[in-house]
Amino acid sequence: MQNPALRQEARYEPASVIPLKRGESLLHWLESNGRLMPREGVVEDDLPDDAEEEIADLMDVEAEDDDDLSDDLDD
Repeated sequence: MQNPALRQEARYEPASVIPLKRGESLLHWLESNGRLMPREGVVEDDLPDDAEEEIADLMDVEAEDDDDLSDDLDD
């Protein structure tokens, strides 16, 4: 099988270093090959109002629990 990308190295010798291509960055390569996809806009208000209230309630419960723990430590 003939494959020019493969080459044979001596087993107990250090491998040669693959030279870097300085002409093009990875980002530029992705853009030029159409492999870079733009991010979609992030909408911050994705949650319905009910979900926001539920999350706020859960956060309040944790804060109350922390207060109870600090009171127990003072005793």
